[in-house]
Amino acid sequence: MRLVLSSLDGSLLDPQSNSYGAARQALAALERRSIPLVLYSLRTRTQLEHLCRQLRLEHPFICEDGSAIYVPEHYFPAGILDERWQHRPPYYVCALGLPYPCLRHILQQVRQDYHLDLIGFGDWTASELAAATGIPLEEAERVQKREYSEIFSYSGDPARLREALAQQEATLTQHLLRLHQLHFSDPSRWYLTGWRRTTLTSEPSSLPGEQAVRLLLDCYQRHLGPVRALGIGCSPPDLAFLRWVERKVVLPSPIADSLWKEAVRLGGPEVQTQWQLARLPGPEGWNEVVLRWLEETDHGDE
Repeated sequence: MRLVLSSLDGSLLDPQSNSYGAARQALAALERRSIPLVLYSLRTRTQLEHLCRQLRLEHPFICEDGSAIYVPEHYFPAGILDERWQHRPPYYVCALGLPYPCLRHILQQVRQDYHLDLIGFGDWTASELAAATGIPLEEAERVQKREYSEIFSYSGDPARLREALAQQEATLTQHLLRLHQLHFSDPSRWYLTGWRRTTLTSEPSSLPGEQAVRLLLDCYQRHLGPVRALGIGCSPPDLAFLRWVERKVVLPSPIADSLWKEAVRLGGPEVQTQWQLARLPGPEGWNEVVLRWLEETDHGDE
């Protein structure tokens, strides 16, 4: 079977307009062939549900940087999902990240103990968040329905912030923290997730979100056989799924170099020959990559 795994911001969605209009041709081609498009995003479940309705997608998605997988109920036959999945109608959910209240508590401790001037999205009302970010109120409400991550603003010394969180992480016996900047929206915005150590693989190079990707790909394989997957990303968090697909494509972006460097660090110099750099950025490049992949693989999938 064929499958597409994709990030959103800077990939399927234009980072400025948030539009997927330039990718409509490829989206329609995937729909005609009944090829699943699985979204991997830092966005919340509620945000992805809203987008999936717009795109007419009824496939699983992975939200909040791999913190949870949502599979529509009745999507897989009985026996595919094991005891790690909880039935939360209309989904089966596999939660891998730390709950939002835990992350809020960690940030509060960092703010108090290290006197850092930071403010989280959870510190604002939806109206305040909309005014501060310029997004519509309805989207601000979806953004605030966080379950496993927090976005916060901090314009001070990044090294001091990382040191403070490292000190906080050292006090945790069962958890790891993951922090990165949201370059597309505002370099002063940061994204924090947390993971139970037992959810990570024993491989020293593993990324937290990889387990979500591997679990979902395994479900597809046990249901429909070998998976031929195309992965399309443009930023370092996308490594979580790009490392586990057959065709790995990076779209040009202001931070694509960071993705390449991290990929080489984790996978070695051979990454340069195994991965592809698309010709165009954003949804235009996404459209071109998907259509070319479909043309190359249509015959073999029939």
